Amino acid sequence: MKLSPKAAIEVCQEATKRNLPIGMIEGGHWLNPGFQPDGNTRWDGFDKLTDKSEIKKSNDNAIENINDDSSKGYNAFIITIVGFSN
Repeated sequence: MKLSPKAAIEVCQEATKRNLPIGMIEGGHWLNPGFQPDGNTRWDGFDKLTDKSEIKKSNDNAIENINDDSSKGYNAFIITIVGFSN
């Protein structure tokens, strides 16, 4: 699902509430009728999260990335949420 910047941020916030780490964000442009990704906007979360307290920090970085990319004109995002195992 392709998300607007606002929706992408809301997904990151909800993931944080549920202790789910954002694994990756791909930014791009919505060009009706499709999504054109831009490899320069890919963001990867922290590798191998071992502590749930790190999830908020990583997800906050994801939100900062979305804000930065949207200020540069990117208007669509794909978010990958990864599971957390103890």
